[in-house]
Amino acid sequence: PRKSKLGGKYGMDISVNFSQINDIVRQPAGDTSAINVSGTLGYTSKLFQVSDHIFMRDIQIHLHKKFSRKFHATAEYLNQIFDIASIQGHAGDPVIHDNIIILDMTYKFTSKKSLRWEAQTLFTKQDKRNWLAALAEYTISPHWFITASDQWNYGNPEADKQLHYYTIAGGYSIKTTRFALTYGRQREGVVCVGGVCRQVPASSGFYLTISSSF
Repeated sequence: PRKSKLGGKYGMDISVNFSQINDIVRQPAGDTSAINVSGTLGYTSKLFQVSDHIFMRDIQIHLHKKFSRKFHATAEYLNQIFDIASIQGHAGDPVIHDNIIILDMTYKFTSKKSLRWEAQTLFTKQDKRNWLAALAEYTISPHWFITASDQWNYGNPEADKQLHYYTIAGGYSIKTTRFALTYGRQREGVVCVGGVCRQVPASSGFYLTISSSF
């Protein structure tokens, strides 16, 4: 609450979230068929029967605090399990166990101009190992924004793949439609925009994005 030792003048929001997705229990489709064998439905499974195979688990601790009328910040810690072989089709790769720390800060110069900057770090012993990421975004409401970001795979076990993924973007919004022009390097992986996630390949170059809400 406000005016407490942790909350200070404006108070502080604290939330803890947990989510987990498990596979179903699969049984062979017949006495002479293996699971997923060609020419069958692949397997049978009883309704609501859950296996101990975890596709993904996500534990989050989220803190948000307003320090003044112009400055507020968010800190977040995530502990995740991610079955990259099942979710992204990387057959044979081990399940990823990672820890992520995020710091996100916003300063409002005026009612229409603000600067947001973000720093993230990811620690894991699997896949491409450790990452660092940083982003700065300047916004002139309600129309303009410009961002610059970098993701650095500094922990990659192969030295020639310890790459920087630089990106710079600018955009213009009018009512419910946004136009954005981006230049940079996109790493391979899952990208989520507006609640829709998709697997994208590694690429570099210019990108024009148009999004609209109805």
